[in-house]
Amino acid sequence: MRIINFLKNDNAQVNIDYIAGIGIFLLSVFFVFQFINSIFTPFQSSSDQVTLAADRAGTVLVERMLHADKSSELNVIDQGKLYYFNNNRLNYSNMANYNAALLEIGLSSSESAFNMNMTVANLTDPNRPMNQSGPALPKATDIGQIKRIVLIINSSTGYNETAILSVRVW
Repeated sequence: MRIINFLKNDNAQVNIDYIAGIGIFLLSVFFVFQFINSIFTPFQSSSDQVTLAADRAGTVLVERMLHADKSSELNVIDQGKLYYFNNNRLNYSNMANYNAALLEIGLSSSESAFNMNMTVANLTDPNRPMNQSGPALPKATDIGQIKRIVLIINSSTGYNETAILSVRVW
C-alpha cells in the first residue's frame, strides 16, 4: 500500500506550477506596459524622424555630394568640394542657395522641411571645428545628429586629414 501512496502523491508539482505561473504573469504584465508605452511615443516627439533625416543627409553628403572623384573608397571627401559646399551652398545668409542645397540633399519637399547644420572637426581636437555651416542650433526642439569619420583629401597638394563630419537636422 505504501508504494501506491507515493505514486499518487503530486504535491511537489504545486511549487513548480506556482513559480511558472507567476513568471508567465510577470512577463505578460511587462509586455503589456511596453506595448502601451510604444503606442503613445509617436505623439510625444519626432526624434526618430529627425534622426533618420540626419542619417540620410550625412550619407548623401559623404557618399555622393562631397565624395572625392578619384577615390573608390567610401568616407573619402574632396577638400575643395567641402569648402565650396560650406561657403556657398550651405551658407545660411544666402537663403536661395541654402534651400537649394536642402532640396538636393533631400531635407526639403512639399510635405516637410528640415534645417541642417554641418560641422567638420579635427579628429584630435573635436571641440574646435575646422568648418561649420548652416544656421545656429535651436535650444528647444528635437535635433537628430549623425557623426561620420571621414578622410579629407586634396589631390593637387597631397593634403589629407582625418576628421569628424557632424550633421545635425531639426
